[in-house]
Amino acid sequence: MKEMLYYPWWFFQCKVLGKRKPLQSVIFITDLCNLHCRHCSVVKEGPEAKSKSLAEVRNELQYCYDAGSRFVDFEGGEPHLWRDKEAGADINTLVTLAREMGFHSTTVTTNAWLPITAHSDLIWVSLDGLKEAHDDQRGAGSFARAMEHIGASEHPNLNVNMVITNRNYRDFEGVARLVKEHPHLRKMSFSFYVPYTSRDLLVSPEVRNAVIDKAIELKKAGYPLMNSMAGLDLLRDPQNFIHKKQCWISNFITVDGTRLSACQGEAAGVCEDCGFGMGAEMTLLFSLHPEMIKAGLSVRSARS
Repeated sequence: MKEMLYYPWWFFQCKVLGKRKPLQSVIFITDLCNLHCRHCSVVKEGPEAKSKSLAEVRNELQYCYDAGSRFVDFEGGEPHLWRDKEAGADINTLVTLAREMGFHSTTVTTNAWLPITAHSDLIWVSLDGLKEAHDDQRGAGSFARAMEHIGASEHPNLNVNMVITNRNYRDFEGVARLVKEHPHLRKMSFSFYVPYTSRDLLVSPEVRNAVIDKAIELKKAGYPLMNSMAGLDLLRDPQNFIHKKQCWISNFITVDGTRLSACQGEAAGVCEDCGFGMGAEMTLLFSLHPEMIKAGLSVRSARS
C-alpha cells in the first residue's frame, strides 16, 4: 500500500508543481560483454572496458532513490558478468541492495549467453530474431544459448525485448509467436534501432509502419506484446511525440559514472530518429493514459 501511495504523490509533484523527478533509473554497471552485437553502442573492450565497484553502485542507487526513482534497471555490457571480487558481490548483491534501499522493483537486462541467475523482479532477455537473424545480429551460437537458458530458467517474470533493424524485421512475428508459445516467457517488448553511431541498421518509414501494423494485429489476436496500442501509434513517426516527450521520467548513469537526466539519445542528438518503445510509453504515462498504465502494470505483476 505504501508503494502505491507514492505514485500519486510523484505525479502531483511533477505534473502540478513542475518538478522533474525520475521514476525509473537505468544504471550501466559494466562494459564487459560476451557478445559483439551489430547495433550496440555501449560495450567497450580492452583497457577502455570498466566495471563499477559495489561502493560506486551503492552511491548511484542512493543518488537515484533520493532523486525520486523507485524502479531500477541494471544493464551492461552483460550484468551477469559483473563482479566486485573484493566485496564478494555479484548481480544479486545489487538486486538485494536496491530492495533494501527501498526501490519498488528491480530489473536486469541480459543477452542470456550465461545462465539466467539474477533474482530481480523483472528480467528482459534480448532476442533479436529467430536463429539466423539473431545470430547475424548478436553472434554465432547466441540464439541457441539464449533459448537453452530461457528453457532452464525458473524465473517467474522472464520477458523478451527485440531491437528491430533492417536485417531482422522480417522475424518480428516469429519472435512474438515464440514468446506466446514458450512456457517460460511472459511478455515481449520491442523498439526500433536508434542510430547512435551509424544509420546502416535503421529501418525505413515503410518498414516501421509495417512492423507497427503487424504488432497491432498481433495484440488484437492476444499476443503478449507489452507495447501499448497508443504507444505503437506514437512510434510511427518520432515527430509525433519528440516535442512533448517526457524522457526525464527515466534517468541514466553510464559505466564511467556520467549522470544523464534523460535518454542518451537526447545527448547524442538522435531524437528525430527515436525508436525507443519506452520513450513513447513514458510520454503516455505523463498524461495518465490508461493503456500505458495497464501495460506497465502487466509486465511488473509477477514478483520473484
